[in-house]
Amino acid sequence: MRKISTWLPLLLLLAAGLAGLYGTALAQPGRAQGPAVPPQYEEGQEEAPAAPGFRGALDIRLRSGEGKLNPPAEMVLNNPAGESAGFDPRYNYTYQEIPGGTYKRMVVNGYPSIEETVLYIDNAVGGAYSLRVIGTDYGQYALSMKGYDRDMSHADLLFTIMIQPGDVHHYVINYSNVGGASLNARRTRTRE
Repeated sequence: MRKISTWLPLLLLLAAGLAGLYGTALAQPGRAQGPAVPPQYEEGQEEAPAAPGFRGALDIRLRSGEGKLNPPAEMVLNNPAGESAGFDPRYNYTYQEIPGGTYKRMVVNGYPSIEETVLYIDNAVGGAYSLRVIGTDYGQYALSMKGYDRDMSHADLLFTIMIQPGDVHHYVINYSNVGGASLNARRTRTRE
Protein backbone atom coordinates (compact mmCIF):
# COMPACT_ATOMS: atom_id res chain seq x y z
CA MET A 1 0.00 0.00 0.00
CA ARG A 2 2.85 2.38 0.77
CA LYS A 3 4.38 1.97 -2.71
CA ILE A 4 1.15 3.05 -4.44
CA SER A 5 0.72 6.14 -2.27
CA THR A 6 4.34 7.14 -2.96
CA TRP A 7 3.93 6.94 -6.75
CA LEU A 8 0.40 8.39 -7.01
CA PRO A 9 1.40 12.11 -6.94
CA LEU A 10 4.10 11.47 -9.55
CA LEU A 11 1.66 9.62 -11.84
CA LEU A 12 -0.93 12.40 -11.51
CA LEU A 13 1.69 15.02 -12.38
CA LEU A 14 2.79 12.98 -15.41
CA ALA A 15 -0.82 12.57 -16.59
CA ALA A 16 -1.45 16.32 -16.28
CA GLY A 17 1.71 17.06 -18.28
CA LEU A 18 0.69 14.66 -21.05
CA ALA A 19 -2.79 16.19 -21.22
CA GLY A 20 -1.21 19.62 -21.82
CA LEU A 21 1.25 18.22 -24.36
CA TYR A 22 -1.43 16.61 -26.48
CA GLY A 23 -3.85 19.53 -26.29
CA THR A 24 -6.62 18.07 -24.17
CA ALA A 25 -8.50 20.02 -21.58
CA LEU A 26 -11.36 19.45 -19.19
CA ALA A 27 -13.96 22.04 -18.25
CA GLN A 28 -13.61 23.62 -14.87
CA PRO A 29 -17.17 24.66 -13.99
CA GLY A 30 -17.64 27.64 -11.73
CA ARG A 31 -19.77 30.66 -11.02
CA ALA A 32 -18.88 33.75 -13.01
CA GLN A 33 -18.11 36.98 -11.23
CA GLY A 34 -19.80 38.69 -14.17
CA PRO A 35 -20.26 38.15 -17.88
CA ALA A 36 -17.52 37.97 -20.46
CA VAL A 37 -16.65 41.45 -21.69
CA PRO A 38 -19.27 42.19 -24.35
CA PRO A 39 -17.81 43.62 -27.55
CA GLN A 40 -19.62 46.99 -27.30
CA TYR A 41 -17.59 48.01 -24.23
CA GLU A 42 -14.40 50.01 -24.47
CA GLU A 43 -11.07 48.29 -23.89
CA GLY A 44 -10.26 48.00 -20.21
CA GLN A 45 -13.85 48.69 -19.11
CA GLU A 46 -15.04 46.41 -16.33
CA GLU A 47 -17.62 43.68 -16.79
CA ALA A 48 -21.34 44.51 -16.67
CA PRO A 49 -24.47 42.52 -15.79
CA ALA A 50 -26.08 40.36 -18.46
CA ALA A 51 -28.70 42.03 -20.64
CA PRO A 52 -32.32 40.84 -20.53
CA GLY A 53 -32.80 37.99 -22.99
CA PHE A 54 -29.17 36.91 -22.71
CA ARG A 55 -28.85 33.26 -23.82
CA GLY A 56 -25.18 32.71 -23.09
CA ALA A 57 -21.85 33.49 -24.73
CA LEU A 58 -18.55 32.09 -25.92
CA ASP A 59 -15.41 34.05 -25.09
CA ILE A 60 -12.26 32.70 -26.79
CA ARG A 61 -8.93 34.44 -26.23
CA LEU A 62 -5.53 33.87 -27.78
CA ARG A 63 -2.26 35.31 -26.50
CA SER A 64 1.40 34.47 -26.46
CA GLY A 65 2.21 31.74 -23.98
CA GLU A 66 5.70 33.20 -23.61
CA GLY A 67 4.88 36.80 -22.63
CA LYS A 68 5.55 38.23 -26.11
CA LEU A 69 3.65 41.31 -27.31
CA ASN A 70 1.56 39.54 -29.97
CA PRO A 71 0.07 36.06 -30.15
CA PRO A 72 1.84 33.79 -32.68
CA ALA A 73 -1.43 32.90 -34.40
CA GLU A 74 -4.87 34.06 -35.53
CA MET A 75 -8.15 32.15 -35.28
CA VAL A 76 -11.36 31.43 -37.19
CA LEU A 77 -14.46 29.98 -35.53
CA ASN A 78 -17.35 28.23 -37.31
CA ASN A 79 -20.67 27.93 -35.47
CA PRO A 80 -23.07 24.96 -35.81
CA ALA A 81 -24.79 26.71 -38.77
CA GLY A 82 -21.46 26.99 -40.65
CA GLU A 83 -21.09 30.75 -40.21
CA SER A 84 -17.60 32.11 -39.47
CA ALA A 85 -15.94 34.78 -37.34
CA GLY A 86 -12.24 35.59 -37.08
CA PHE A 87 -9.25 36.40 -39.25
CA ASP A 88 -7.47 34.05 -41.66
CA PRO A 89 -3.97 35.43 -42.35
CA ARG A 90 -3.44 33.05 -45.29
CA TYR A 91 -6.09 34.92 -47.27
CA ASN A 92 -5.89 38.24 -45.38
CA TYR A 93 -9.62 37.91 -44.78
CA THR A 94 -11.78 38.78 -41.76
CA TYR A 95 -14.96 36.73 -41.31
CA GLN A 96 -17.94 38.46 -39.67
CA GLU A 97 -20.80 36.07 -40.42
CA ILE A 98 -21.80 34.89 -36.92
CA PRO A 99 -24.62 37.01 -35.43
CA GLY A 100 -23.38 38.70 -32.25
CA GLY A 101 -19.77 37.77 -33.06
CA THR A 102 -16.77 40.08 -32.83
CA TYR A 103 -13.08 39.54 -33.39
CA LYS A 104 -10.55 42.09 -32.21
CA ARG A 105 -7.08 42.55 -30.80
CA MET A 106 -6.78 44.34 -27.49
CA VAL A 107 -4.33 45.05 -24.69
CA VAL A 108 -4.46 42.60 -21.77
CA ASN A 109 -5.78 44.31 -18.62
CA GLY A 110 -2.87 45.06 -16.30
CA TYR A 111 -0.25 44.23 -18.96
CA PRO A 112 -0.06 47.18 -21.40
CA SER A 113 2.77 45.60 -23.38
CA ILE A 114 0.87 42.35 -24.12
CA GLU A 115 -1.95 41.98 -26.65
CA GLU A 116 -4.50 39.22 -27.01
CA THR A 117 -6.95 38.36 -29.73
CA VAL A 118 -10.56 38.09 -28.56
CA LEU A 119 -13.31 36.21 -30.36
CA TYR A 120 -16.60 36.85 -28.55
CA ILE A 121 -19.97 35.38 -29.53
CA ASP A 122 -22.90 37.01 -27.74
CA ASN A 123 -26.06 34.89 -27.43
CA ALA A 124 -24.15 31.88 -28.75
CA VAL A 125 -26.24 28.86 -29.71
CA GLY A 126 -25.41 25.49 -28.21
CA GLY A 127 -23.79 22.83 -30.38
CA ALA A 128 -20.53 21.80 -32.01
CA TYR A 129 -18.19 24.60 -33.08
CA SER A 130 -15.02 24.28 -35.15
CA LEU A 131 -11.99 26.46 -34.34
CA ARG A 132 -8.86 26.86 -36.46
CA VAL A 133 -5.76 28.43 -34.90
CA ILE A 134 -3.51 29.52 -37.77
CA GLY A 135 0.21 30.03 -37.07
CA THR A 136 1.80 33.36 -38.04
CA ASP A 137 5.01 33.12 -35.97
CA TYR A 138 7.11 30.61 -34.02
CA GLY A 139 6.19 30.24 -30.38
CA GLN A 140 3.74 29.08 -27.79
CA TYR A 141 0.16 30.26 -27.58
CA ALA A 142 -2.27 30.24 -24.69
CA LEU A 143 -5.83 29.59 -25.87
CA SER A 144 -8.51 30.19 -23.24
CA MET A 145 -12.20 29.48 -23.69
CA LYS A 146 -15.15 30.42 -21.51
CA GLY A 147 -18.68 29.25 -22.16
CA TYR A 148 -21.44 31.11 -20.29
CA ASP A 149 -25.01 29.97 -19.76
CA ARG A 150 -28.13 32.12 -19.28
CA ASP A 151 -27.43 32.56 -15.56
CA MET A 152 -23.78 33.59 -16.14
CA SER A 153 -22.43 30.31 -14.81
CA HIS A 154 -19.40 29.36 -16.86
CA ALA A 155 -17.02 26.59 -17.78
CA ASP A 156 -13.36 27.34 -18.58
CA LEU A 157 -10.72 25.63 -20.71
CA LEU A 158 -7.07 26.45 -21.29
CA PHE A 159 -4.67 25.06 -23.91
CA THR A 160 -0.97 25.95 -24.14
CA ILE A 161 0.52 24.70 -27.41
CA MET A 162 3.57 25.36 -29.63
CA ILE A 163 2.92 26.58 -33.19
CA GLN A 164 4.90 27.77 -36.21
CA PRO A 165 4.02 29.77 -39.34
CA GLY A 166 1.67 27.85 -41.61
CA ASP A 167 0.51 25.38 -38.95
CA VAL A 168 -3.25 25.07 -38.59
CA HIS A 169 -4.51 23.58 -35.32
CA HIS A 170 -8.10 22.34 -35.46
CA TYR A 171 -10.31 22.17 -32.38
CA VAL A 172 -13.82 20.80 -31.93
CA ILE A 173 -15.71 22.71 -29.23
CA ASN A 174 -18.96 21.39 -27.75
CA TYR A 175 -20.88 24.15 -25.99
CA SER A 176 -24.21 24.17 -24.16
CA ASN A 177 -25.91 27.14 -22.51
CA VAL A 178 -28.81 25.16 -21.01
CA GLY A 179 -28.95 23.81 -17.46
CA GLY A 180 -25.52 25.09 -16.44
CA ALA A 181 -22.66 25.97 -18.72
CA SER A 182 -21.02 23.04 -20.45
CA LEU A 183 -17.89 23.36 -22.53
CA ASN A 184 -15.43 20.77 -23.75
CA ALA A 185 -12.90 20.90 -26.53
CA ARG A 186 -10.21 18.80 -28.12
CA ARG A 187 -7.59 19.38 -30.75
CA THR A 188 -8.31 17.08 -33.66
CA ARG A 189 -5.45 17.70 -36.12
CA THR A 190 -2.56 19.99 -36.96
CA ARG A 191 -2.83 20.61 -40.72
CA GLU A 192 -5.71 21.41 -43.10
